[in-house]
Amino acid sequence: MVYDQPLTGSDPAMTYDLVNTIGTVCRIQQSSAVMALNHLSQQVFDLFDRIILLGEGHVLYQGPRQDAVTYMAQLGYMKPSHVESWEFLQDIAAENGMQYLLTRSNPRGLEELVECYHSSDHYLDIIRVIGKSKEFTTYWVASEPGIGLSLKESTTFDSSNFEHQEIEVVVAKLLNKSVSTSGIESSGNIQVGDVVTGISINEEPMQYLATGPIHDHKQHLNQVLSSLSHAQGHIRLQLERPDNKSNEDEPQWEQIKMPYVQPWWKSTRTLIQRQLRILKRLHVLSALRAVQACILGIFAGTLFYKLGGKYNLQHMNSVRALGFVTTMSILLINMPQLPLYMLQRPIFYKHRDQRFFRTSSYVVAHCVTNLPQAFIEAFLYSVSVYFLAGLTLEKNGAVFLDYLVLMFLVAYFGSSIFFFLSAVASIPEVANALAGLIVSIFLLFSGFVIYPSDIPQYWRWLMQINPIRWANISFCDQQFSYGYKDSCSNYLNQLTFCKENPEMASGKAYLIYAELFTSVSGKSYVPYMILIGWTLLALLMALMFLNKIKFSQVSQSVPQINERKFSKNYLYDVEVYSSSLDGYMENSIDSGRYKSLEPPKLESSSTVVISESENDSVGSWTEEFRVEVEPEHLTIPVTPITLTFLDLSFVRCGKVTQEEAIDFENVSGYAKSGTMLALVGGANGSATTLLKCLSGRIPPDGSFTGDFQVNSTKPSADFSRSVGYAERLDAHQPYLTIRESLQFSASLRLRNGISKTRRHIHIELVLDQLGLQYYANHLVGSLRDGTGKTFEVAKKLTIAVELAANPSILFLEEPISGLDSSGTSAILSILSQLPVSGQSVIATISHPNTRALSYFHQVIILTQEGRQAYFGPVGLNCHEILGYFTAIPRMPPYIQTQNPISFVIGVTGLEIPRRLAVTDFAKEFQNSHLYEVAMKVVNTAMKNNKFEKGKDNSMISVSYNYPASFARQIGLVLLRTQRFLWRNVNYTYSRFTGCVMIGLLMGSLYFKIEYEDTYGVTSRSLYIYMQTILIGVISANNVIPQIGTDRLAYFREMRSKMYLPIFYPVSWVVSEIPYFLIATLAFVGIGNGMAGIATDTATNFLAYWSVLFLFTLCMTYFGMMVTFLAPSPVLAAFLVSIITSMWVSASGVVVLFSDIRFYKWMYWTNPFQYAMSTLTTISFYCDTSLCQGQCSCPRLPDGSYVWDRIASIRSLSQERISTDVVTLAGMCTTFSMLAFLFFIVLKHNSPNAH
Repeated sequence: MVYDQPLTGSDPAMTYDLVNTIGTVCRIQQSSAVMALNHLSQQVFDLFDRIILLGEGHVLYQGPRQDAVTYMAQLGYMKPSHVESWEFLQDIAAENGMQYLLTRSNPRGLEELVECYHSSDHYLDIIRVIGKSKEFTTYWVASEPGIGLSLKESTTFDSSNFEHQEIEVVVAKLLNKSVSTSGIESSGNIQVGDVVTGISINEEPMQYLATGPIHDHKQHLNQVLSSLSHAQGHIRLQLERPDNKSNEDEPQWEQIKMPYVQPWWKSTRTLIQRQLRILKRLHVLSALRAVQACILGIFAGTLFYKLGGKYNLQHMNSVRALGFVTTMSILLINMPQLPLYMLQRPIFYKHRDQRFFRTSSYVVAHCVTNLPQAFIEAFLYSVSVYFLAGLTLEKNGAVFLDYLVLMFLVAYFGSSIFFFLSAVASIPEVANALAGLIVSIFLLFSGFVIYPSDIPQYWRWLMQINPIRWANISFCDQQFSYGYKDSCSNYLNQLTFCKENPEMASGKAYLIYAELFTSVSGKSYVPYMILIGWTLLALLMALMFLNKIKFSQVSQSVPQINERKFSKNYLYDVEVYSSSLDGYMENSIDSGRYKSLEPPKLESSSTVVISESENDSVGSWTEEFRVEVEPEHLTIPVTPITLTFLDLSFVRCGKVTQEEAIDFENVSGYAKSGTMLALVGGANGSATTLLKCLSGRIPPDGSFTGDFQVNSTKPSADFSRSVGYAERLDAHQPYLTIRESLQFSASLRLRNGISKTRRHIHIELVLDQLGLQYYANHLVGSLRDGTGKTFEVAKKLTIAVELAANPSILFLEEPISGLDSSGTSAILSILSQLPVSGQSVIATISHPNTRALSYFHQVIILTQEGRQAYFGPVGLNCHEILGYFTAIPRMPPYIQTQNPISFVIGVTGLEIPRRLAVTDFAKEFQNSHLYEVAMKVVNTAMKNNKFEKGKDNSMISVSYNYPASFARQIGLVLLRTQRFLWRNVNYTYSRFTGCVMIGLLMGSLYFKIEYEDTYGVTSRSLYIYMQTILIGVISANNVIPQIGTDRLAYFREMRSKMYLPIFYPVSWVVSEIPYFLIATLAFVGIGNGMAGIATDTATNFLAYWSVLFLFTLCMTYFGMMVTFLAPSPVLAAFLVSIITSMWVSASGVVVLFSDIRFYKWMYWTNPFQYAMSTLTTISFYCDTSLCQGQCSCPRLPDGSYVWDRIASIRSLSQERISTDVVTLAGMCTTFSMLAFLFFIVLKHNSPNAH
């Protein structure tokens, strides 16, 4: 088993349990596990058998875990007792091992370390094992003396097939004592005949018996045997045993050698069971889709209520439209599956690469599991529509069964198409764009929105192969062939198309009139076979792409901005002035107390130069300037703050059980300015809860009591302006650069009166202080892979954003979690410099090591029950803490070679795995001298304020004055959102190119259709219908995931009180305007220009463009409103899909206004209706009242004017344009206002809910 960073994001206790479990499984199954790790505790480190230490990609050590530290000691590096083994080794690998060098030892570079390893016995033994011609299994066994060994000569062959003699040490006999000691801790059991290739007595380095010159080999082995015979204590053995595979194991070995362990059918069945299990656990999503099918089915059935079977041209047209609506609805119901498929794809890639199963098995499993879902949706939708609409029940209901089969095939085809799109799209934005394009093609060439005779010759092939076109043909053939059997001779006056075929059945005559009668009419199986063929083609294409293509998931796809070089003559380099903590400690021993690291002295005068490259387009926040300043004016002064707190307690109330749980209780202490305080211990995030309460961010699901004061006064509303809070979750705007993120924070949070120049200097100093100058112009989204250096940079960014506000106190949640030794040292070294300027640092550190905790001046240690076990100084290498705990009676003895903090954590029961504490440490602390000293400081600070014990302490009043003016807030938030949209090429560029492509497609499809007959007029009017559907539905759906990706950053900003919450939705409402202006202009300019619609005058073109732009904004704001209304993006997508489908159907096109029975209210509250009516009027209006004789207004062959015909059918009027536009603008404003209201009022939009 091979694991790549399996422990990222897990706490140390979870890490220990995981590694321990994997080790146990390996012992039982006689398997191996290899893990790539960059951070682990000493307890986890001790669980491994062997380690490989890498430095810049070179192996510096590979061998037993117990010998790694000893091996480095042989090279001159001595591990102090307060440093954990993994830290020690990582520091050497990172070339930070100077602090561990022994006296008179020379530092070794990576090349020299590699050479030393290549000349070591560890390396030679590995080469020996690799060069063996026979297969052997190596075991590492922990045992005790008592094994009978003997020398044996054997004939072996090297890799060149050259025969030579070797002397081996073999196990001759076993004693009961040694056999009984082998257990789960060993990788195997000792057997007679095993060859001993390595031995270690009493934790000494492993002696390899099979390496070295041959002529000295026998003498060396005799010495080892002599030493072993007199050995007492613990021994470690490295054994080799030939792989004598029995006949019983042969089938298993043959199976393992196969490309796949399971045969095709068995793996497919396993995958089907897994997918069904996933479908069952996603029952909420399945239920939502079923509800959506029911709602849309009932709506369509009541909208077309009892229109079937009536011999009326208008009603027959509505039945034909019902076929289009039903196929469109059942196809689009499957769209919510697309993001689910995209989420499952990385898991598929991992399993495919590890050869868990064949790609074909995965595709077949999806095919099988989609069958019941598609049938259930088709059944619910069909039953709801069919009987309410009054469709035919001829042939004893067989026509209904045909309709049900048709709906099922369309639904299943839709799921297959979206499954295929999930295989070919690189990211969700591309998948949504492709889905919109393909659905547009299916609908445009369905034969409903344009008559086949009006389709240009170069597009007719696409109509012929369109499965949705054949689905509509099948529906119409079923309904009109069996539901309209009366002869046309009975309806010559009512049905105009009957005059041409008076002896023909009315249904068949209508099929000919509507151009739906084809050579396969009456052959219901042909459309079914076409749908099945398209479904198989989509699945085969998905199989091919899944098998051949793998899209990387390393980081978010964001454009990179060219790096800008800054003059550094005014900045000191963090690499120059940062010294190691140990060197600092040595220099501060004489003073008797800790002092923070200090930056180098600057000269009396310096020049600050900040320049921007000429071709940079994102430098509106920074510009070139040069100022002469005194060094003490380079930084903004910090207001010193001292926190004092007495008997703080927090009781959390369960949401379901209503049971109370104590996070912490009776915690007292203080944090003076210019000091660092660590919060350690507790259970279930007790230390983090305490940190939030101290910072003023009291969790809403509990009761906080106690007394808390800032500079001897109760915290005012401005307290949160004086603190910074670096959250554990790195939530930042992905499309800002690191420098812009700091500028955004500083501009909103620094107090008024600070000049722009000083603000810029402050930002550059923070960047340089944290070593972020090299990454300053990288987009934050490029740091999302979460591994290696970028993870450390992301941590620094989170700290830098808070330091940009120049806080008096910096609170940090787990600032070193997940970092390696060098990253931990870098972060803590930076934090240790903050007290120089008077800033305080308060941080939580779960399961700290001695070196990390030594950076802090004071520490609060909580017991598992959340009670205070210690508050006081840390001391050099935690000796102050150690001295306090070792002085407590009945404590176990402390061994000098033991890590101090490991001892303290162990006795308090906080170690891994957790155990019971030795004594009641909370009681011991309250009776200690340290508690008296702390209470004296706290009481002195609080003497001027009356303390009311037990009273809820709200700490921060409701009123709050923002540092930045409202004008600056809205300006910066708007600029931030504009940058999000401008740089989010996957959203903005895809949206623009989608409009261009659909415009080209529709323009070429409706190219210059003339008003020669009813077909041409209907097709041209349906161009507007399709245009509004496509741009409206796509706009409403696309905004949902984009707001979702940005909301985490918003929640962090709201918790920091950076700007008014209302400005966030306002920025989205305003920022979308220029992009939709350009996108709709491209759509109208290309599509309408080619189709010749509303292009006769510039006034008509501008009016058409303006109305379509207003409608697009309206639908986008509607999508925002639903996104803020729904608690999850998935539910928002369902609501948008349902409501837009209803609006499209009730817009007065597929069902005329006169035929709408139950939903006239929806017609008048429908933005699609107002947009279509206005656009149709602008495109077709011609004042026929002025026509006398010759008139330029277009006419139909029967002499009637085109405008009069459309106006009478669609209830249109020129006078309605202004009213409709105002109504549409009012709806646009209403949606945006409701979006603001939902965003502010609803609880799930609050930062405290996340």
